[in-house]
Amino acid sequence: MSTQSPQSMHFEAEATLDARPETVWDILTDYREGHPNITPPQAFSDFQVESGGKGAGTVMRFTFRIAGTKRHMRQIVSAPEPGRVLVESDIDGPTRTAFTLTPVDGGRQTRVLITTDQAASRGVAGAIERLLSPLVAPTMRRLYWEELSRLEALARRWPQVASPSAQ
Repeated sequence: MSTQSPQSMHFEAEATLDARPETVWDILTDYREGHPNITPPQAFSDFQVESGGKGAGTVMRFTFRIAGTKRHMRQIVSAPEPGRVLVESDIDGPTRTAFTLTPVDGGRQTRVLITTDQAASRGVAGAIERLLSPLVAPTMRRLYWEELSRLEALARRWPQVASPSAQ
């Protein structure tokens, strides 16, 4: 359930991936090799890391296309709960996307929730955005499910993450 205001828009999707949380986290926080390879290419392009590249503090930019519109995004990454919650926040705008990881099946799988909250623009543009939001939501969910599928596929090929030694 969302606590969004009538002036904001909320999109989300969730899936349980056949991948360990450590691997999923490693991919999501790797903005040079991992994360850019899970974003659906029909919606995300021109991905560039401006600074950092691994986890919190990374600054990146990309172009996002949906429903016939194109937005140039510039975001900074934070990790309010390292290993569990990763957040990408617009530097120049009101959009915030969070990836929340929950271990499943004793840590052999990971439930990943992707949520995006965006404040609507002011005036007529905002009214149009809020009106179209329910129409855009299914497209956003499909993009997120594709991203989750690409994340799971990449996790199968991803370099092994150091795991606790067997006792």
